[in-house]
Amino acid sequence: MTNDRISLRQLLTLTFAALLSPAIRILPGRTARIAGEGGWLAALAALPVLLALCWVVFALLRKSNGGLGEAALTTLGPVLGRVVVGFYLLWGLFLLAANARLVALRFLTVSYRNAPLPLFLAALLALTLWLGVKHVRVLARAGEVFYLALAIGLGLSLAMGAFQMDPGRILPLWGEDLPQIGAAALPVLGLLGYGIFAAFLGGSVERRPGGRRKTMRWAAGFCLTLTALQAVCLGNFGPGLSVRMNTPFFMMVKGIGIEGTFQRVESVILALWVLSDLALLGLLTRACTKMAGQILPVKREKWVVLTLVLLALLGALCLFPDSFFLGHTMERLALWGNLIAGFGLPVLILLVKKIRRQE
Repeated sequence: MTNDRISLRQLLTLTFAALLSPAIRILPGRTARIAGEGGWLAALAALPVLLALCWVVFALLRKSNGGLGEAALTTLGPVLGRVVVGFYLLWGLFLLAANARLVALRFLTVSYRNAPLPLFLAALLALTLWLGVKHVRVLARAGEVFYLALAIGLGLSLAMGAFQMDPGRILPLWGEDLPQIGAAALPVLGLLGYGIFAAFLGGSVERRPGGRRKTMRWAAGFCLTLTALQAVCLGNFGPGLSVRMNTPFFMMVKGIGIEGTFQRVESVILALWVLSDLALLGLLTRACTKMAGQILPVKREKWVVLTLVLLALLGALCLFPDSFFLGHTMERLALWGNLIAGFGLPVLILLVKKIRRQE
């Protein structure tokens, strides 16, 4: 629809809120496993690559009113372009199913241990369906509300957690630690690969001057946020204990509170993080809906959204026999899949565009 437009700030805000969902699952456990005490600097090591990706995406979308899907079809042609967009569609659908299953398992682990898993999955994907059938601007506005609530909760948690830090658990660092810190940037880049799905909504963004600079600042701010999150968690537990925890951030907030006012901060944070989960699932659903419309003869988007959500529910229930297999799959397959989809393919598409001189 012509009036279904959002600003770049809204899209970046939605993406920020969405990426916090996998961030607490991946960090700082995987970075600490690689770099030990220096794992908290992994996001800063990944920042130059993220800035380069922002430059690549803007170069692909230059002089175009569409998103990454339209850029792929224009650059690669109708056949190869559809193959690439189809890959993104299948990968996005897989991530939708896997993340829905992970969120449901997290609820069962920390809150409702005896509740049936399909009930949580159905409720979560029902909310995702409600967001998906709305216009993009509705999802963007919801993302702004989610972002504000998450920013307040995360800021307070990190501020209170900082008082319990032991600097000796993250410092000192030496020159010989730099190679491990660089290697620890890999799981951070895998996390940032989720952000490429926001580029498929580029056709709904109002183009204004200064967009690339604004995106670069967003990238720097997000990496600084991840750095602070990892520093506080590692400063509380140390790398050895953080590696053995599923979600060090949630374990950290269990130990903080204000005497005489409230002691169970983790209940509030757990409730707030559902907003990040919904932002991620909503972003993936809208991006996949957009891709489906580019490669298939779609007449009504609502039926596409319903089909995608039902496929995600089926995949979440059938693809992963247990939590161990799911965790192993997300640690290996999701990492490399996001690196290919988030960084490798955009660079290849831009190279083809340069070779064909499509400027």
